Amino acid sequence: MVFIGWVILVLGTWVFWRGVSERKSKSKLKTAGVIFASLFILIMGIGFTNYDASDNTETVETTKAQTAKNDAAKESSKKAAKLAASRSESKRLASKKSKSEKAKAKSEKSEKAAASSKAQSESIAASLKAESESTVASSKSESERIAQSTASSKTAASEQRAASVSASVAQSQSVAESNRQASIAASQSQQQANQVTEQAQTPASTSGYKRDYRGRWHRPNGQYASKAEIAQAGLPW
Repeated sequence: MVFIGWVILVLGTWVFWRGVSERKSKSKLKTAGVIFASLFILIMGIGFTNYDASDNTETVETTKAQTAKNDAAKESSKKAAKLAASRSESKRLASKKSKSEKAKAKSEKSEKAAASSKAQSESIAASLKAESESTVASSKSESERIAQSTASSKTAASEQRAASVSASVAQSQSVAESNRQASIAASQSQQQANQVTEQAQTPASTSGYKRDYRGRWHRPNGQYASKAEIAQAGLPW
């Protein structure tokens, strides 16, 4: 709006200047009309600028009022928050006090229960001690009796074990001797078999023919010989 007001003012000023500068070439009536028109345009421009200024003033006042209202709302909200915080703190302290009282009562109750339990435990421990002492005494006498019977049993068992060990040693010696002789016989048999195998694998050489370890005959040049050739040479196939 300010821009439009200034444009109108410039336009009115220009029209007024043209009317004044051309008053000699125009009639008085036309000159007066142009001047009045320029004055009207100038008044309109001034009105636009003043209207916009009043709008700005009202806007500033409205903004200030809104700001003051917002500040008052913030202050009231702060007070409400402080009040709520103080109430919450009071509730928390009351709850803490109640919890501490409950914990104290519970602790006293636990102490009483612990004292009662301790007395009961001492009574049970005393009865268990007496019972264990009597049990130990009876166990000791029973152990002595068992030790005596065990000693006599161990003597008889030791004699039987010694006889059994002697018989086992004799039997083991006999078995070892048998195994040794069997091993010697097996070793001799293996040596004979190895000798026969070596003799069978040793190539025979007769009339230039040679026999390999598989029993196949070869000519002097190394080629395989036929059955007829071997028969002519008087060699077994």
